[in-house]
Amino acid sequence: SVIKVNHKRFRIDQIILLLVRCAIPVLLALCLAKPVLTGSRLLEGDAPVSLVILLDTSYSMDTVDSSGSRFDSAVDAACAIVGAVSRGSEVAVIQTGGRPTPLFDQPVFDPEAVVRKLKQVPAGYGASDMQASLDEALTTLSGMKHARRELIVISDFQPADWEAVGANAAESILRQVEAMSIKPELTLLPIGKPVDGNISVDSLEFPRRALGVGQQLAVRANVKNHGVTAIDHARVMLRIDGAESSVSQTALGPNGTTQVLFPCTFDTAGSHVMEVEVVADDPLTDDNRYAAAVTIWDSINVLLVDGDPSGQPLQSETDYLSIALTPYTFGRVRLADLVQTQTVQAKDVNEEKLKTARVVVLANVSKLEPAQLAALTAFVQDGGALLVCAGNRIDLTWYREQMFAAGSGLLPAVFGTPRGQIDDAGKSAHIVAQHFDHPALEFFNEAANGDLSAAEIRKWHELSEIDPNAGSVILARLDNGDPFLVERRFGEGVVIQLATACDADWSNLPMRPFFVPLMQQLVTTLASGISPPRNIQTGEAAVAVLPGDESSTTLSIVT
Repeated sequence: SVIKVNHKRFRIDQIILLLVRCAIPVLLALCLAKPVLTGSRLLEGDAPVSLVILLDTSYSMDTVDSSGSRFDSAVDAACAIVGAVSRGSEVAVIQTGGRPTPLFDQPVFDPEAVVRKLKQVPAGYGASDMQASLDEALTTLSGMKHARRELIVISDFQPADWEAVGANAAESILRQVEAMSIKPELTLLPIGKPVDGNISVDSLEFPRRALGVGQQLAVRANVKNHGVTAIDHARVMLRIDGAESSVSQTALGPNGTTQVLFPCTFDTAGSHVMEVEVVADDPLTDDNRYAAAVTIWDSINVLLVDGDPSGQPLQSETDYLSIALTPYTFGRVRLADLVQTQTVQAKDVNEEKLKTARVVVLANVSKLEPAQLAALTAFVQDGGALLVCAGNRIDLTWYREQMFAAGSGLLPAVFGTPRGQIDDAGKSAHIVAQHFDHPALEFFNEAANGDLSAAEIRKWHELSEIDPNAGSVILARLDNGDPFLVERRFGEGVVIQLATACDADWSNLPMRPFFVPLMQQLVTTLASGISPPRNIQTGEAAVAVLPGDESSTTLSIVT
């Protein structure tokens, strides 16, 4: 029996020894291998991570409740997340307000530096472009170093900000994340609670043409009630350059929108700031006001180049146009005209005269000399505006070869075959009555300002070879389908081409009551359109035009 017991024990020892020998290579393999377990976070431990945080910095994050502002809560959450990352992790924070803006130029490996800068970030950067922000985040993640990657979105998830992403923001983001070669972990962190009510000024509407000193400007403020409770007496205030100008009261139904009209004038030329504010005690005060800049002109110099001069009254090509642009001067009244005109013949056009003009009008001009065309091209290229009117004297070959130049010249279209007849036997065409989107023509969307279709266009040139890809835009058409007004940006300037003459030879336009506002709208919009925009979105470039001879000018930016 002793022998049997010893034999049994010996067999057990052999089995144990065999198991140990088998385990040795397995243990060696596990020790030498780098574990990669997909779908599990059990073995991540303190592994470094590539982390991108999308931080909502839109104005809605300034909403305040009993616990403070949403943005403060978002920053606290972001700081806690960054402070908890493992050593060696790389972190990128992208602010979503306005345009997506990285906190640093590239991902950093110093979480303390990220936390310090996060605590200095303000909110209130306007609406978020969440799709662009998401694209920026995924592009940043794809260039980061670690296999373990995370994307965290910290936002109040306002529907207006997420419309571009999709009806279901979470599902849309997940689809884009799943399409990546290395899929990051996705976390959506909602901030804030729904608010009971809020009033906002959503936009300001005002004419985009040039305005002069003393001219009345109609400012329309669009006000919205985001709550379910009606507001009977909302106080709305207009400020001009920080000073209260006028006050109005309006009523707002539940989730209702209304428009408040403020007429105003400006006593001095230059840039002015208009601000409309709704006086209300609500959780979000940033959207209670809306500001916009407007430029008031002292005068606009227009050079009229007359291609068919005459010594008889109202027989020169530019006579009607000159009266339309300066009605107070010709009417001998004490009111001042915004536009100041100078009329010259084609032979007198030169660089010196172009320097003093903001807008040049070629009225039935046959052609220009090469040096004159070069000076005019440079004028528009550098930011000038040009209106080209047709007529019986224009050299079609010259305009095609030199002014259009196969699409590389000043003209947006080719002056083609003349159509119609100037006698009573011919059939007249009419401008199509439509809703105009262009600033020069939107004035006529109100019937009280005139009906452009009432004019009889007896003769006109076909405008052809219009290329939208080159920036040419048809502003108005005739009822036979022919383009009537065509616009194109050229360099820093702009050109508008008119298919008919600006005098009374080819149409009765100058005889219609709306001819004066039509010509003034065209010219003043041309003049204002060549200035850099003053009302820009967060993240857009602010452009200032300096005189060419003041290269040593010092600029100061106040924000």
